[in-house]
Amino acid sequence: MKFRLLVLTLLVIAIGLSFTTKLAHLNSAELVSSTTNFETLNAEYCLETEPAVSKTKGFGAQSFTAKASLISPFESNGLIIGNLSQQQRGACYRAQLRLSPGFENSKIFFVAKLKSLPGRTKKASESKVDFIRAKFLDVINGITPDAAGLVAGLSIGETSRISPELIERFRLLSLTHLTAVSGTNCAIVLGMVWLILPRLRMGRLVITRWLRLGLAAGTLLGYVALVGFQSSVLRAGAMTFAVLLAKTLGRHIQAISALLVAALFLLVFDPWLIFDYGFLLSVLACVGILILAPLLAAWLKFRVSWLPIWVSLALSVSLSAQVLCFPVLLLLQPGFSTYSVLANLLAEPFVAPITVIGIFSVVASLVFPPLARVLTFSASLFAQPILWVADLLTTLPYVTGYWPSGSLGVILATTLAVGLLVLAKLRHARSRGLVTAGCLLVVLLVLAWGSVTGIRSATWARADWFMVSCDVGQGDATVIRSRGKIALVDVGRDPELIDRCLHQIGVTKIDLLVLTHFDLDHVAGLSGALANRQIETAMLTSFVDDRPGAEIAKRELDDLKISTIQAETGLMGELGGFKWQVLSPHRGAPEAEDSNDGSVTMLWRSSQVDLITLADLGEKGQMRLAAESASWIDSQLLSVPLIMKVSHHGSADQYPELIEALNPMLATVSVGRGNSYGHPTKRTLELLAAINCTVARTDEHGSIAVAFDADGFALGFEGEQGKTG
Repeated sequence: MKFRLLVLTLLVIAIGLSFTTKLAHLNSAELVSSTTNFETLNAEYCLETEPAVSKTKGFGAQSFTAKASLISPFESNGLIIGNLSQQQRGACYRAQLRLSPGFENSKIFFVAKLKSLPGRTKKASESKVDFIRAKFLDVINGITPDAAGLVAGLSIGETSRISPELIERFRLLSLTHLTAVSGTNCAIVLGMVWLILPRLRMGRLVITRWLRLGLAAGTLLGYVALVGFQSSVLRAGAMTFAVLLAKTLGRHIQAISALLVAALFLLVFDPWLIFDYGFLLSVLACVGILILAPLLAAWLKFRVSWLPIWVSLALSVSLSAQVLCFPVLLLLQPGFSTYSVLANLLAEPFVAPITVIGIFSVVASLVFPPLARVLTFSASLFAQPILWVADLLTTLPYVTGYWPSGSLGVILATTLAVGLLVLAKLRHARSRGLVTAGCLLVVLLVLAWGSVTGIRSATWARADWFMVSCDVGQGDATVIRSRGKIALVDVGRDPELIDRCLHQIGVTKIDLLVLTHFDLDHVAGLSGALANRQIETAMLTSFVDDRPGAEIAKRELDDLKISTIQAETGLMGELGGFKWQVLSPHRGAPEAEDSNDGSVTMLWRSSQVDLITLADLGEKGQMRLAAESASWIDSQLLSVPLIMKVSHHGSADQYPELIEALNPMLATVSVGRGNSYGHPTKRTLELLAAINCTVARTDEHGSIAVAFDADGFALGFEGEQGKTG
């Protein structure tokens, strides 16, 4: 026991030393200085992934992103943004890069925008693994394209053949582990090799236990290299090797101990895995299967004796993994997947045959491609039922069940998971009763909360969104979130629509409410935004407006004793990680010709993204912004991605020179379906298209949520039930 404790202590110390050393090397003082000052440097970098482009990433139709390692003037890891269409993974280039800070809790220490034509300094060399993958993908065949894509994913971890629609359906059902290689596939392959080796006859060569271990380890390493060094595969491989090594040494090792040792060893080599959702989900799922599943299976056997044993085991494994993973899943998506256990129960039997046939197909693709085509088609026959399951279950009502959002939801989910783990280990009846009561209390609290707030059916907004353009019809309502702080810019015309949107994304407190001007399509929905929500501060335009809409809005704020401030050019503040600045109007709005001209425009700045909300400011007002741009346009604004809330619902009253100078990568248009104004106009859409700006419209997509992902932005569209870029 003391020896085990000593080993674990040494591993934890090693993780700390590894993290400190690598952080100092990859995030050096020189890099921090260069990124925080948004410097442009002549640098050399090597691409670690193939350049990817997607309109829904927010980087423009002609812009690409790729993970890269910086070689000089210092070494680090990050993202390159720009025209990388002719660049290849594995090749190195020299170019001018404008650096900006990377992502928190990530190995992305910088985001660099390409500022010059790159010159190649090293060619990409095709590895044997790339050759094998290419040969397999050339021959892959299937009963349907998605079935073939699923075979590619489960065989070699290639997800490019899987449609975004299928990925979204799998996400709603917590089946995303089936879109690529996971620990289950790794265990299947290694188990197959471990069982086959003793039965092989290689002349006089005797398969000793050490040779068996070496061959199994070699197979494992080759398989991991083939599918890519994904965190879940690394976890499964390291854990399985630990078990096999102990077995070879003639020693017994508990599976949970093997998991702990494997996870700690991996963290020594890559400490940032602790922030990797895939790694966390893989480890937690394994913990649930090893600790909770036996307890649940025994309970089912005792309470539901008529249930077949294999069904009890499969149900126990699926439910245990889901419960332990739930706190992390809440960080990625709202609510819980109502049919996830059923979906996994129905899909899991098909995974093993797809994996085994897929591996034989990879080998066949190298020696006899026609056979590989037959094999991949056969594997797709097992993949198709999984697609039918996903199609059927996602059409059922309430695919996503209600669970409190934010930190409270994560705390409740964590409490439930920890309680069940403790329950599995306790033997004293009284202690078990207390823990059981605690777990039931958490469930009852959620049910009670759900009965008050209703069943949450919105699945379109990722849990980590930072901006939402609410669909409020022909009107404006934009929500901005950072580090738990919320700003709401305008509230639309209909109280029910804005209340519904804020409810769906879990907004119960608004730190800054901005009413840009008093047109009814911007303020008439105020009562819906105020309903059951705490408002800290409201900012109003300083344009003098004596219309009824202005009087009613001010009275509603006064009745709730909400403190108000008047917007004026130069006014600044903070919202979490954003620093905001009012661009117009000036104090008293003497320059404004009407309410639109006096509407509040704001710039929201952060190290990762900038936002500009233009309210209903017309061309004349935008020309004034351009004339005063020296006070707010600088190198940072031009170096990080910019999102623009298009003025006046996309009307033709825009100043092209300002929009071209800002060069937004994503533009949101808040506009009503079939409106009589012709918004958004062809002129404005063509202007945005000319600068390769992605446009997302509420009349086409419903409410729009924007979140970060590893490659840029991910968009969630209410009208497409959570489709993300």
